[in-house]
Parts: sequence; structure tokens; C-alpha cells
Amino acid sequence: MVLWITSVGRSGNTFFRIVMHHIYGIRTYAAFNASEVLRAAGAGELVGAEELPSPLREAMQSGDPERIRLALTELDARKELYVFKTHAKADELFDTRFRAILILRDGRDAIASYAHYLVDLRFDAKAFRHRLRKMRRSKSELLSAASWAHLAKVVLVSGMKRFGLRKRLVSWRIDHLLDQHHRLHFHWTTMNRSWLDREPKPSVVYFNDLIRDPVTTVTNAVEKLGIGLVPDPGAAIPSFAELQRKYASFFRKGSSGDWKNHFSPAQHERFRIEHETMMRRLGFPI
Repeated sequence: MVLWITSVGRSGNTFFRIVMHHIYGIRTYAAFNASEVLRAAGAGELVGAEELPSPLREAMQSGDPERIRLALTELDARKELYVFKTHAKADELFDTRFRAILILRDGRDAIASYAHYLVDLRFDAKAFRHRLRKMRRSKSELLSAASWAHLAKVVLVSGMKRFGLRKRLVSWRIDHLLDQHHRLHFHWTTMNRSWLDREPKPSVVYFNDLIRDPVTTVTNAVEKLGIGLVPDPGAAIPSFAELQRKYASFFRKGSSGDWKNHFSPAQHERFRIEHETMMRRLGFPI
């Protein structure tokens, strides 16, 4: 059985899977516009991160959409549960109709958080070392222009932050995310609509509920799926605050409204014009 844990980036997908892993002992995979950043930080076990199942990995390497669809269908036919983190739109998943949990966060907070992620986590010393390790192990990575471009960006961004330009970098990233919405998976309205309007309907989780009461929120979402998972009543769940202390760059604040500290009035107006309808549909203030 395949289960998608889906969301716009920086909306609580990883925290949801951490809680799910600890409550149910479920291991998870990342695919389709999603990577497992915690593995680079040596913390993949928090989500029970696994390498992709070999049939799917080989199908994805082939680049053949029909082969990927068949591999996913084969996994769904098995009794074992395969939980995939994804940031892909529903219509990008090869015409599959598997069960899904959709995590929703105020789009402004998601964009602000993603901007910080791009400035910090993707361009910190750990990211630099992780990229170097990949280049040493793989000739294709070593010869990849994207790999060398990433290393150059890490050096550039690190230098700009040392010169006190971090706030400007975050603002630039917000502009970048707003400007490229039409071709990035990060388009908040399009991503959420694709899942909300598809059949079967996803089990919906709100970010604020997840942070406030993670165990109840996760167990309620899983129970709605009717897949027979039984929670461990004695499971120890790391709080968001604990994760924040250990991995501050990834688990940044876990709060709502921080976008107000980063959006300019012009940026907020651009967001409002693009996303007001979906914000109201989901009950977020605008």
C-alpha cells in the first residue's frame, strides 16, 4: 500500500513523519520534488528514512513515466505500507490515486520559511561537505555543472551573510519564490488545489494543529485513512522545541505569523492577489 504525505515545502511534512515514525514505527521515503534533508545532517533516523524501493528507484532512473506508474502500482498492491514524502502536485504523480495526507500551512509562512531554508540550510557548511562527499563518490556528480554551481553559491551566500546581508538574502529569496510560482512546485494555490480537488480526498492536517498537539493530530489523520495502524501508547515523541534545539536551521520556529517580519508590503500584495481565494477557502486570514 502506498501513502503520500504531501504538502508545499516547509509546511510540516517532516515533523509529521517524525511523529508518525515514533508512534507507529513506520519508515518513510522521499520522492517526487522532495528530498530527505535530515539525512545530510545525519538525522535520517528521526523520520525512519529509507532508500527508495529498488523497483521504483530503477523505474525513476529510466525516466519512463509508464514504468514509474507501474512500479508505484506494484508497491500499492503489496501488504506492506510505503509512506512517501512528496511535494509534487497530485496530477504529477502518474495518474495514481493512492491514499494521501495533505498538510496545510499559511502560504506566507511557508514561503518565508522556505526563503530562510534556501539561505541557511542549503548553503551552510554541512551542505558544502555533503556536496563534496557526493562529488567524491560519483563521477557524474563530480562532472556536473550543477554540483559546482552549488559549491560556488555556498561560498557566495556564506560571504554575504558574514557581511550582514542575511536579511536582504531572505527578501531576495521571497521575491524569487513569488516570481517563479508559475513553474515551481512551490505555487501554494496550485499545489493545494491539486490535492483538495482530486479523488479520493486526502486526510487534511493543519500545521498549527500539528505543532500544538502532534500526537492527536497525527493519529486522527491516520485513523481517517482506515489502514489499520495501531499507535504505540508508550512511544516517546520528540517535541518541536527539542528538534529546534538540535537542528535549528531545519526546525526554525514552528509558529505562525512570522512572515510579517520578512514580507514587504509589496510582496504581501503580490501574494494576496495570487492566493487570496485559496487562503479564504482554507480558512486562513488574509
